[in-house]
Amino acid sequence: MTGADCASRFSVIIVNYNGGNMLAACLRSVLKEGVPAGKIVVVDNGSHDDSLILAEQEAPGIRLIGNTCNAGFARAVNQGLDLASGDFVLLLNNDAQLEANSLCAFAEVFDQIPALLIAGGQLYYPDGRPQNAIAAIPSLAGELLPKFLLKWLKPRQLCGKSQAIGPTAVESVIGACLAVRCAGLVHLGKLDEDYFFFLEETEWCQRARRLGYQVYHVPAAHAAHAQGQTANRFRSAARIEFQRSKLTFFRKTQGQLAYLIVSVILPIKALVNAVSNSLGCIVTLCLRRRQRAQALGYWRVVLWHSLGRPKDWGLPDKCPRLTDR
Repeated sequence: MTGADCASRFSVIIVNYNGGNMLAACLRSVLKEGVPAGKIVVVDNGSHDDSLILAEQEAPGIRLIGNTCNAGFARAVNQGLDLASGDFVLLLNNDAQLEANSLCAFAEVFDQIPALLIAGGQLYYPDGRPQNAIAAIPSLAGELLPKFLLKWLKPRQLCGKSQAIGPTAVESVIGACLAVRCAGLVHLGKLDEDYFFFLEETEWCQRARRLGYQVYHVPAAHAAHAQGQTANRFRSAARIEFQRSKLTFFRKTQGQLAYLIVSVILPIKALVNAVSNSLGCIVTLCLRRRQRAQALGYWRVVLWHSLGRPKDWGLPDKCPRLTDR
């Protein structure tokens, strides 16, 4: 297949929140791969910047969905799925740029493996260093045991930077550059909107595998990824969202006992991190800005747990119905 043939089989969904120039660069990379503008869906989660203007200027004819508030990643992707068409849908972060021939790499693996439902590409930092592209499914052992022991027991599952040369079956993939077979969505269903930010694609991968489908990492599909630009602007809020998503994951997929255990473990870990970072800050006279921010961020997480995990804490501008859960 030519690049144009591959691109014609894909729709692309990009979720945006104040992405600005990152979004414009992302769109350029998708258009360069040959995806028609009419098959690119940008779902904007209530941006306050000029994201939508830049998007229309960069790619006239794209399909825009403008939410008036931050609906979260899962709900925004699901809105995009309603407009998607073709054999496959690519979810691409607004801070990622698709690299040449990546869509053909995805399409080739999908065509070779009929049971393949979700595939993730290889992610790189802008300077070329590899990023984590695969992830293990969260487990109670993962919360209870130290990381060095887990990596010794399960080196393949816990090595986020895959060394594979060819397509490899994995537990789950990172959602920054993730392709899904449209025909399988009838059985898989959409993303679970109980996850606002983090772990929604992890649960999707777990669900796919439980249904008998396969999840693969595809090293030949590349994307440069600035990694977490939205979350990095709100570090302590993002930590809260991650812990909220982890609690949601255990509650919905691992059973009540596992959920209760993790509910106790997470605040203890947050407290340990808060104290250790505070002591480190004191030793250095709090001269390091990053260390100060980390200490304050962890104390905020501790406070969130202590106050009963308020629903309105976390990333900003949430849609009202989401803070009522």
